[in-house]
Amino acid sequence: MIHCNPVDPDESNGNIVGTITMQPNHSLSWKALGYFLMFMLSVSFTIAFAFTAMGYWVVLPFTALEMAVLSYCLWLCLKRSSIQEVLSLTPETIKLEVGVKRPQQTYQWQRFFTKIRVQPALHPWYRKKVSLVHKGEEMEIGGFLSADEQKELLDFLRTLIRRADAAQVNYPESASPIAD
Repeated sequence: MIHCNPVDPDESNGNIVGTITMQPNHSLSWKALGYFLMFMLSVSFTIAFAFTAMGYWVVLPFTALEMAVLSYCLWLCLKRSSIQEVLSLTPETIKLEVGVKRPQQTYQWQRFFTKIRVQPALHPWYRKKVSLVHKGEEMEIGGFLSADEQKELLDFLRTLIRRADAAQVNYPESASPIAD
């Protein structure tokens, strides 16, 4: 999922011309995960207790182990799909914040020295790679986006860069286009 929020220059805080928010698509919410795990735990332990009552007690610890592994794997997948990247552009800087629920990593680069690199896909089945390159250091953005969302990301980036270029144009006092 991708969302672009261009900011009106008159209402801008810190000269931000816009932000792009990128997030993987969720097929399961945290609440739905809880319901699914409760259902699986109740079914599995009902079967395990039935076998335990028949004398097959060894089924119970393996059921507990299986449910613990299932819970951990589902939690890990959902946590990984909850990551969010927020890209903010100002006339002078590009800021990338990455995290779950709050920024856990923040990167800030000078816009003049930062390039957007789009590497084509090696095969039609794969997607292209979009990254920010600042003085030789490369960081991929939107690695979880689909090909259509990457195309949308590039369109939003072009729009915000044009807005940042327009906001960067300042006339000195002596060269003002409005004559007194």
